Amino acid sequence: MVKNIPNKMTDRELISYINKVCPRRIDFLYLRMDFQNGCNVGYAFVNFISVEDLLQFAKQRLNQRWNIYSSEKVLQMSYANYQGKEALVEKFKNSCIMDEREEWRPKIFYSEPGPNQGKPEPFPKPTHMRRKERSSFNRGALFVPGINSAAGHHRTYLNADPPHQRGQPHRPHGYGEDKHRRRGGHDHGQFGPDGNFTSTEHHSP
Repeated sequence: MVKNIPNKMTDRELISYINKVCPRRIDFLYLRMDFQNGCNVGYAFVNFISVEDLLQFAKQRLNQRWNIYSSEKVLQMSYANYQGKEALVEKFKNSCIMDEREEWRPKIFYSEPGPNQGKPEPFPKPTHMRRKERSSFNRGALFVPGINSAAGHHRTYLNADPPHQRGQPHRPHGYGEDKHRRRGGHDHGQFGPDGNFTSTEHHSP
């Protein structure tokens, strides 16, 4: 997981940022979005083609400021539960996320050596429609991973209000990020129902 990503950053900008260190050396990327406001939620799943590519990127970018959108955030990384392009594709191909806008979907790139390596590759079609239907049904409960406190783990709902706040007016855009900056935050390498490798910015419920 690439973590603490500035909220306004797009997947294209993230790919370009990675390519400055490891040109065309990733074969999967999914920048997790908040569908309500169209901004990312601060983390992305990224699979590097080789361990050497991962280490090179970490050596140059880990604990460094992003220097984009006047953000003071520092890039962090952690391992995720799903590892490897094949596992990630299997995780997402039957997800309702593949019905969202093209720029919000997971993306894959050719892995094998040759002229196409690192170039966009068509994402496989779904193979389990019942699973995709369940994914769509459960979509309102997706949450930002890794939020920790003395009271335990708390889910942060991205696509629907938390159960105790449903029916109340929506907060202004950016509320979660501002609240997080005021209070500080805790962050670790776990994640929710999404997939693999990235940076988590926490939006408080």
